[in-house]
Amino acid sequence: MANPEQPSLTSGVSPGKHLQDSLTSRRQFLRQFLGASFMAAGGIWMRDKVFASSTGPSQPLRFVQLSDTHIGYQGDANRDVLGSLAIALGAIALLDPKPDFIVVTGDLTQGTSQESERLKRFQTFRHHLLSLHIPVYTVAGEHDALMDQGKSYEKAMGPLYYDFRLHGVQFYALDNVSRGFFVGEKQRQWLKQRLKQANPMAPTVIFCHAPLYDVFSPWNWYTYDAHEVLKLFAPFHHLSVFFGHVHQLLSHQGSFITQYGAMPTSWPLPEPGFLTVLERWPQSTSDPYMGLGFRVVDIKNAGLVQIQNVLLQDAVNLRRRSSS
Repeated sequence: MANPEQPSLTSGVSPGKHLQDSLTSRRQFLRQFLGASFMAAGGIWMRDKVFASSTGPSQPLRFVQLSDTHIGYQGDANRDVLGSLAIALGAIALLDPKPDFIVVTGDLTQGTSQESERLKRFQTFRHHLLSLHIPVYTVAGEHDALMDQGKSYEKAMGPLYYDFRLHGVQFYALDNVSRGFFVGEKQRQWLKQRLKQANPMAPTVIFCHAPLYDVFSPWNWYTYDAHEVLKLFAPFHHLSVFFGHVHQLLSHQGSFITQYGAMPTSWPLPEPGFLTVLERWPQSTSDPYMGLGFRVVDIKNAGLVQIQNVLLQDAVNLRRRSSS
């Protein structure tokens, strides 16, 4: 897997370019990799590597966003979380071109009060993600880190926040859950120092678990100090945020930033405000993969960000057709 020095946020786009976020063309997109072979042996865990910085996009870059895998969950919301994850990984293995890395934006595991079980779930997560020969980066979700302020997560997965560079794109992975839904002064000071070395004209991407805007605070779908965090990125022209936590596709456009919420591989959640109490619903027997999927992000040489959201059910259906 790929975890440079884990968690930090930022993503970017060139001036005058259009963001594309569409489900309508996912079937054509999936057909591009139906003929490819499945799993590659081995894996790369990018825990200690930090890429050299670059002044601008040097070549196209592709990454996949997975989120909210909730390894260890047992219940009616998803009766086989590992099976759902396996479908996603099988589809990712078929991608052509192959992604430069996978990022998992939090809640890798289902929360537990037992440290030994928590570490076991992290190891299960690592084992499955390492089945692909693709670097993997992660950020912590509250299920991963809130119980012990991220101690087990750091032991199993690496640092709670970090940054890295690849093909001229600047990435920041942030922790906004381990002590509550905020980033905090210490991490903001670290970020401020790291941004002094960054290029404000280069594509910049932030990865985090909770959104950096107020989606729906009664359900903790927010980051308390998001405004202070984003103020640090004010000089940056091409900024994107990719987050998890909300278990559904969301997007939010600001003056210099676009934020994207991700589908989970575990279970969908209702639209914000639709219910008074946030509740999971039982997994459908007729449509077990409803609302589950992953995202493919391409950042082109000119900085254009192109997004494809892939539903697990489409991946299953197309695979069945191709083998029949």
